Amino acid sequence: MLRKRIVSMIVATMATVGVAGAVPLVTAAPAQAAIIAGRCTYTPDEPLLGYAPNTYKLAVKQAQCELNWSMTGDNLVEDGYFGTNTRNAVLRFQRCTGLDDDALIGDDTWGQLNIWARSNSYAC
Repeated sequence: MLRKRIVSMIVATMATVGVAGAVPLVTAAPAQAAIIAGRCTYTPDEPLLGYAPNTYKLAVKQAQCELNWSMTGDNLVEDGYFGTNTRNAVLRFQRCTGLDDDALIGDDTWGQLNIWARSNSYAC
């Protein structure tokens, strides 16, 4: 399913820019801001996040919301604390999307979260 989505995105991109060679290729744009209209609107900030159960961060609430929209199963409490449940959800999400399962939310994980939280289907 992930392969199908990637191929669809590549085809759509090629159709948008025209025939290869007619337009010079550029590097990929950064992931869209984290605000997901009608779903996750806590903050557009996407800092590196990791296990910190006693530290509140608004970006953790954003990540928890995006994880809830990206996967089936029990929803995380969107409390802004990166505890054990959030860590486990991040690991599950990373494994489902083929990312390195390091339990950190960095650029690659944010990018996949932004895609899946906007989607009408689930990563896993």
